[in-house]
Amino acid sequence: MTSTASMLPPDDFGMSPSDFDYNAFLEQDAEYYGDESSGSNNALTEIDPTLLNAGFGSGSGPTSQALVPTSQRSEGSPGSSSGGATQARRTRLERRGHTKSRRGCFNCKRRRIKCQETRPACGHCSKTGLKCEYPAVPLVIHQPQHQIPLFSLQDMRFFQHFLMQCYPHHPLGAEHLWTHEIPCLSQKYDYLMHSILGYSASQLLSTDPSLIEPAMAHRLKAIKAVKKALAEAPRSDNTFEEGNALMATCFALTFQSVWLDDGMVEYMTFVRGIVIVAIQMYIKGSKLLFGEYLGEAPAELLKPHLEGVGLVPRVWVDAAVGGIKGLEGLCKAPGKLEVEGQYWEKILEMAEKLYVGAFDAYQALRQHYAWWMMLPHEHFQKVIDPSNQVGILLATHWISVKQIMATITEMEHKCRTKEPEKKTAVDENDAWNGIGKWLRFLNSRVDADHRRYNAWPIWVEAQLDRDPKCFGRTIFC
Repeated sequence: MTSTASMLPPDDFGMSPSDFDYNAFLEQDAEYYGDESSGSNNALTEIDPTLLNAGFGSGSGPTSQALVPTSQRSEGSPGSSSGGATQARRTRLERRGHTKSRRGCFNCKRRRIKCQETRPACGHCSKTGLKCEYPAVPLVIHQPQHQIPLFSLQDMRFFQHFLMQCYPHHPLGAEHLWTHEIPCLSQKYDYLMHSILGYSASQLLSTDPSLIEPAMAHRLKAIKAVKKALAEAPRSDNTFEEGNALMATCFALTFQSVWLDDGMVEYMTFVRGIVIVAIQMYIKGSKLLFGEYLGEAPAELLKPHLEGVGLVPRVWVDAAVGGIKGLEGLCKAPGKLEVEGQYWEKILEMAEKLYVGAFDAYQALRQHYAWWMMLPHEHFQKVIDPSNQVGILLATHWISVKQIMATITEMEHKCRTKEPEKKTAVDENDAWNGIGKWLRFLNSRVDADHRRYNAWPIWVEAQLDRDPKCFGRTIFC
């Protein structure tokens, strides 16, 4: 991805494009006398300056005496006479010498005389009655500072893939926003464009692992820009467009996190970012593009589809409830963090609702997300602390519960009004797409002292290794 600005002198040279004097560059006299490699330049410094142009344009070449250094001439030598004829010739030569004009009129250039460059007509043309015309001055156009950079053909491939194959399925029912309004907004806000391209590139990794570099490059650019925009938002007058662009960016970054092996923390962070932007827009009275798709609307849209989903096999639910209850001593004992106890209760409720029905379990899942979103920052930091073994164990159990309820969560895709084509065949690259990657990553981070509490998530990982479709999963995205 190369922008026009990148071809101009970089900051490392101590100058910016605006510091470069193009007029001075165009006026610079590039005449060069002598060859540096011949070592003759030192001798030229002793030549009489008035003789450098002697004879040019007069019908005869320069005399050999003109090239003799002045310090070596004698009074009696030819050309050194002080007679009137010699003085007149020297006066004539002095008058002919001049610095070449680079922007003179065409008539003066043709006559090889110095142009005064006066406008609208120079003195020579005015005197002779000729029409005075000047060459056109080159027009230098500076690229606007905030212009969105040009994108490559590869980026165009990512953009097309996003529009046709991998636009997010959340918020439920908002497909037309992702395929129409959001792409239009991305033309104005570069962080939104980078988040879209990064997400799309990540989704293609299963078929082309070489795309990891552009996927991460776009992600980092989007994160850097959106963090700056979010930090400035409370102090600035955000437009309706900008607020919705920020929210869409957080959604896209959230979905890209699903494709990262260690993406759970970033996933949770950007889920919270969606809420932060929504609250700021609500306070300022801005209209949310996603407004009608938030709140209880998704659950109501999904409810009819979940009525036909059967119960998750009881043996799986029993194993899940047993594994989660085994963490109670770590989470609810005196002196333990209150936030860990709350986390444990939310996961246990999700598992136990699987005994009741699909819609009840889905509602418990939504309440768990809402709890994440509204956690105070200091509590959230404790939950995601990589050195917190209890937090890791809670995360492995939460991900495992989501794996066994795949037949429920997949209904989010099947209730869409516009569903892009998805691959149904499963190969080795597809097996660990989605948050299953997080399970493998986090299971490996449980230390020896806590491994006995993690037996059930390890079992879930083993089942997925054996058969990615073992829990009823059919969509790998």
